[in-house]
Amino acid sequence: MSQIIVGIDFSQSSLTALRLAVDIANRTGANILMAWVESKEKDREDAIEDLKKLAIDYKPKLNGKDISYITCTGRVYQGIAKLVKEENPDLLVIGAHGISGFDEKYAGQNTFKLVIECDSPVLIVRETFNFDKHLEKIVLPIDSSRDTRQKVPWTIEFAKMFPQSHICILGVQTSNIKSVRNEVRGFVMSVEKFLTQHGLPYNTDFVDTENITTATLDYAKSINADLIVTMVEQEKTITNFLFLGPYSQQMINLSPYPVLIVPNVQLHGAAK
Repeated sequence: MSQIIVGIDFSQSSLTALRLAVDIANRTGANILMAWVESKEKDREDAIEDLKKLAIDYKPKLNGKDISYITCTGRVYQGIAKLVKEENPDLLVIGAHGISGFDEKYAGQNTFKLVIECDSPVLIVRETFNFDKHLEKIVLPIDSSRDTRQKVPWTIEFAKMFPQSHICILGVQTSNIKSVRNEVRGFVMSVEKFLTQHGLPYNTDFVDTENITTATLDYAKSINADLIVTMVEQEKTITNFLFLGPYSQQMINLSPYPVLIVPNVQLHGAAK
């Protein structure tokens, strides 16, 4: 990695995101760019002073890399998304709750809009993130959608960042049709082969469900997971899409665990 952007609104959630970004930067050698979107909640000059202070405080915690800041205008998701397009960072880290658009009330609007607008992976973290616990269990849900395996390279990236981690593949089966179930199992087998080639530890489980989000979260809870890796576009079932909203939006709203959302290459063009 060369650059990580962190969305800052000075809420506890965004400061947790910054702290996690610093940890990742130290593992990858990336620089950090803090981004604040101008809002009525905070005076611009006060915000700049606080950003300067954050940069001074966190600079000694980075292993020789830079931490800087920038201010953006417009709606929260638009300002950050525009910056991501301009800077093309390796990763965007944001808090799930906040005072300028990242709070629970707006999660289905601003955060989801930001995620679908971004060409870069987005890591969403809640203020309750436990820094005392090692990142050990990464949940990788695999369904029957043709793009489901696009998130595997980023899962591998995080597994290598955190050497103590173990990848937990979850084959999610939402249909009783034999050909569809076989497709899921085939995708899972190809993921297992890929992880084996990279020498990464993993285990595999399968679940039958009508709702991918709840099944993934139930599984994550059962294993005491540390991270869930998903995508903007996942398999669309009637329950998921028509009644509860897109999979990734549900995950943003409901997950108590950090969620890494990987952009769909088909939607955003070639991967970096």
